[in-house]
Amino acid sequence: MANLHVPDFPLPELVEAYERSATQNVLAALNDDIFPGYWSVCADGIGHGHGHTFPSLDGHQMTDALLRLGRVETTLLNWDYVRSFQQLSGELPIAIFPGEGGLVIGPPGAQARVEDNGALYDHWAPGNPLRALAAPTYIENADAIFRMTHDRAWLASDLPSANRAAEHLTTFTSPDGFVAGAGYYVERPGRLAWDGVAQCMAADALQRLVGLNRLMGDEAAAARWDALAGRIVENFRSRYWVGDHFAEYIHPVHGVVANHGLTDTDWAAIATGAASAEQEAILWPQLRDERAFYYGGMPTGIATKPETYKSWELLLGMDRHDLAAMGRVWYLECRARARMGDAEGIVETLRRVAAVGKASGWYWRERYYDDGHGGLRAAGPNTYCEYPANLIRIVQRFLLGVEFALDGALEIAPTVPESFWRAGFGATHEFCGRTLAWRMDRRGLTGEYHGDGPQRLVLQVAPEADPAAARATVNGRALPCAVMDGRVSVELPAGECRFVIAAG
Repeated sequence: MANLHVPDFPLPELVEAYERSATQNVLAALNDDIFPGYWSVCADGIGHGHGHTFPSLDGHQMTDALLRLGRVETTLLNWDYVRSFQQLSGELPIAIFPGEGGLVIGPPGAQARVEDNGALYDHWAPGNPLRALAAPTYIENADAIFRMTHDRAWLASDLPSANRAAEHLTTFTSPDGFVAGAGYYVERPGRLAWDGVAQCMAADALQRLVGLNRLMGDEAAAARWDALAGRIVENFRSRYWVGDHFAEYIHPVHGVVANHGLTDTDWAAIATGAASAEQEAILWPQLRDERAFYYGGMPTGIATKPETYKSWELLLGMDRHDLAAMGRVWYLECRARARMGDAEGIVETLRRVAAVGKASGWYWRERYYDDGHGGLRAAGPNTYCEYPANLIRIVQRFLLGVEFALDGALEIAPTVPESFWRAGFGATHEFCGRTLAWRMDRRGLTGEYHGDGPQRLVLQVAPEADPAAARATVNGRALPCAVMDGRVSVELPAGECRFVIAAG
């Protein structure tokens, strides 16, 4: 089992939040007694069902967090379990309830049957929300697993399964690029029929699939998915834009729905690059400081005007279940802030989420609502892992800017405030049988590497530094530096070494 490496940065409350998110929540949800590679969506193993698996959104959030925590074998075993439920068409289940085939769930008039193998492929709510969720998150998992392992044999074996998932996505994507489904991760109220978040995330997943296929030499598949992603993005930019923000969704009867203020579709558009540069320039100044997204102070709600939803949006008398702050929207917000270089915004949201977790004994709930008096009302299981899993992902991916590239490079491109550059910050990563520990400040980066092969390191230096003037040494000897896209690139030698990259 990999060691737990907690990042080091000058906000002790966030360091503690990271450690508790890992040990008390995400890692606590693992349970090989159910099956090797099993995890619950709740740390207590009970909330949302003992032994139940939710392979789409929850499965991806947990997979990404566990990979970042070094639990590669667990994620591979879980991937194999989920893949075993994939149909020949490429369709994947949104939930798996072992031993409960024939179970009917949902309220009268909106029921869904669990298959004999325990898998639920269709949602019980009208419009089949989450229809477009399984394939993109499955593809994202394939991408994340390969980036962490660089196992080409695994990719050759399992990439066809990811391609089949994309094939199924095409069956409900129109020729002009509309991805159908009542909601990407929203069940109530239903977003009939073309959810804006689904458009952005489907295109983003397809672009990841392009990279994987190209890596394996399948240019025909790469070109196909690239063209489809392009159609989805072009359709989104032209059909969802309403002049100063994006429509939340498009309804088959009521048309463009864009009257609930700014929404998670706007965050998704910037997070994934689905918005054009011109649209970003108009939208970002509105999003950056909009605190109406923080219900009762908690990041991040799906809309700034949740009170404006109409009765026809609450199908079959369904409640306002998803008009809440949820970890899935918070992740999109932070991804958008990282793309736009908003370090202070990322840290503020982390502090808000950490404070709520600390007040609850370092556990989080599934959803948070404004109580009507400016306070916070929580709902859902008390040990739900979405917020802690995303806290780990946000710290690693966006705050510290650590990415494992498809070509094997380890990229470090922090989005941190000035206080971090003054005090210094760092982390340790175990991947592909290698270990790299680093610490960074405005003077540059120092670290240690241990591995059986050379490792390329790509670094974004402090904002005021000139990457072209950077100098590197390894074990006291000069190491060649290259500058690519404004970042410093060095190749660390195999074995053990200490290295220094001095900023210009």
